Amino acid sequence: MVSEPQGRSPKAVPSDDTTNGGPSKPFWPVDFGLYLASNLPKGARWPASAWVAAVRRVGGQAPGHTPGALQPCAARRVRLKSTWLEWLKRRWPLVLVVVGFIILIILSRNDLERLAAALARGDPLWIGAAVAAQTAYYYLYAAQYKYAFATVEVASQVNELIPVMFASIFVRTLVPSGGASGAVVFVDDAARRGQSPALATEGTLLVLALDLSTMVPLILYSLVYLVASGTLRIYQVIGSVFFIMFIAALITALFTGRWAPGLLERALTMLRVGANHLAHSLGREEVLPPDWPRRTAEDLRRAANDIFSHRQSLLRTAGVATAAQLTNLVTVTFVGLAYGQRLGISTTIAAFSMDAVFSVVAIVPNGLIVAEAVMTEVFSSLGLPFEVALVITLVYRGLSVWLPLLVGFLFLRQVRALGGRGR
Repeated sequence: MVSEPQGRSPKAVPSDDTTNGGPSKPFWPVDFGLYLASNLPKGARWPASAWVAAVRRVGGQAPGHTPGALQPCAARRVRLKSTWLEWLKRRWPLVLVVVGFIILIILSRNDLERLAAALARGDPLWIGAAVAAQTAYYYLYAAQYKYAFATVEVASQVNELIPVMFASIFVRTLVPSGGASGAVVFVDDAARRGQSPALATEGTLLVLALDLSTMVPLILYSLVYLVASGTLRIYQVIGSVFFIMFIAALITALFTGRWAPGLLERALTMLRVGANHLAHSLGREEVLPPDWPRRTAEDLRRAANDIFSHRQSLLRTAGVATAAQLTNLVTVTFVGLAYGQRLGISTTIAAFSMDAVFSVVAIVPNGLIVAEAVMTEVFSSLGLPFEVALVITLVYRGLSVWLPLLVGFLFLRQVRALGGRGR
């Protein structure tokens, strides 16, 4: 029987197998081992089988293993990595938004702590009434989308739109755009239900335009009241002007398909070229087909004409939007009562209007910090103690911003445009 040499073993040979499935030819350490075994000096006592087994162990293979195949643990690692990369490729927008939300929570930690302390000091009955009023507001807000979509002939139901609406609130809070960034969520939902994305876009812009337009009378009243009380600030006037200009831009975008269809189609063609160029640079295929500008421009033109021809639906949408704004005023009133303050109607309108203005025109998400500062300043300038004004502002903003933001986060996985799975 041949014994193995003592105190000496073959040196480890590094592997060059870098592919997932291994090389197509036999694994090179095995060939190398056979070569060494067949060329041992005369009288060597290391059998060829021992050399092959040793070199296979060096190369990460056990005797009897198929040359070029990965070990089970290595194969599992490769599959896990491939699965994870595929998931990240599909859902990177969702991951990005969630990371942004976590950063927003961290940056707003002090405000959230003050909000929790303020809620603990308020009258629970009036706080509950304010929550109920805000819940009614969001139901009315979802109803706006139903009637606006009916105006442009997009079928929808309020109960189906509620989770979509909260998800859109989450998106537009993370992506400040005066509320326009949330439109992608409604367009995605309409496409999932087999509706026209262009018509859904028009309906969403209609909601945004009407929702903000119903604020204009309240803003004008607030400016007059603040002038009469001697507390008007120049930044409030400037913010109000930008707010009205933004509404005018929305209305222009809404009816460009009716007023200048050729201009709209040229703009959409440029958008298609840019989108496809971006897709190619990311290694993807063309995302918008050649006839997309023409079809989309035609859908937008038809939607603009539908708005003029479906006047009853348009008036119904405007009426629901007005009711929703009045419900917001009731919420502010209830929050004031929770802290022993009977706010006058003019004071309530002024504070609420300036909050709405700077929630839209501020470059930060949903006007965070900026809108709170403005609303607190309006309350305190009209006679409320600063501490009370701050508490009322924090609680109202908590109900109108943070509560729907958290609810929207729960529905975010339904948004396919962000890599979600849909409903």
